[in-house]
Amino acid sequence: MIETTLSKVGNSMAVLLPKSIRQDACISPQQPLRVESPRKGVVVISSLLDDEEDRLSRLQTANEQIRDRARTAKPWPAGKTAEDILDEGKDAAADELFSL
Repeated sequence: MIETTLSKVGNSMAVLLPKSIRQDACISPQQPLRVESPRKGVVVISSLLDDEEDRLSRLQTANEQIRDRARTAKPWPAGKTAEDILDEGKDAAADELFSL
């Protein structure tokens, strides 16, 4: 749970959503939100991206990001497992630490 406060923005008030909350909720800048208060002391913020057009747009954006990352990704080293690569990283970090 993260605690935050209201901040004055012009003639309005704003709640700043920490990055971890935005990431968990998949909320990005300029995304339309619904804000409602079902009862006193409770505020619910929900994303409005639920229609097919928005989902298609988000899928296309995600697909482009995956393609971009695939173009810049290094190929997997032949004959190595994920465990081997993690061990090498740990060994390199330990060598660097003890060389001080």
